[in-house]
Amino acid sequence: MASKGTASHNSSHSGSHSAAHTEPHETDLAAGSSGMADLTRQQLANTASTTGALLRAMDSFQQTQQHMIQRAALLQERTADRLRSATSPIELVAIQSTVVLSSLSEWAQYSQELMLASLKAQSEFMRPAGLQQQSAAQAANAAGPLFQAWQSVFSAPMSGTMAGMARHH
Repeated sequence: MASKGTASHNSSHSGSHSAAHTEPHETDLAAGSSGMADLTRQQLANTASTTGALLRAMDSFQQTQQHMIQRAALLQERTADRLRSATSPIELVAIQSTVVLSSLSEWAQYSQELMLASLKAQSEFMRPAGLQQQSAAQAANAAGPLFQAWQSVFSAPMSGTMAGMARHH
């Protein structure tokens, strides 16, 4: 309640001088609000970009696993056909050794594909990080006018009071 009285006293006491002070404060506040809105927009865009990169990485890993499963299923079907037509114990051992070697080769190929998918995902995650560093710098710049406007809300009445005291003394 006392602040209303002080505010009306200050506005009636300083007249046009007060209007000149409010206008820059309002532009500082508008600039700060605009900067914060831009910062929020940038952060939301970075979040969406990171989420997209995460989903693409998950898809890449899923495709790698799906290809490995398809190749393993094909190997097992061929092995089953060869085992059905085998006629000697030596042929059974040869088929089993071929399965072991093929499995090792498949494991190496699967590991290589996973590594490539991981590198691809890493490069996609690094790209938004660069954008996030840029938006952090923009945040500091955008918040400046808002903090100045906030500070001027408190310092303007004080400077008006000090000027009034200097006139009275």
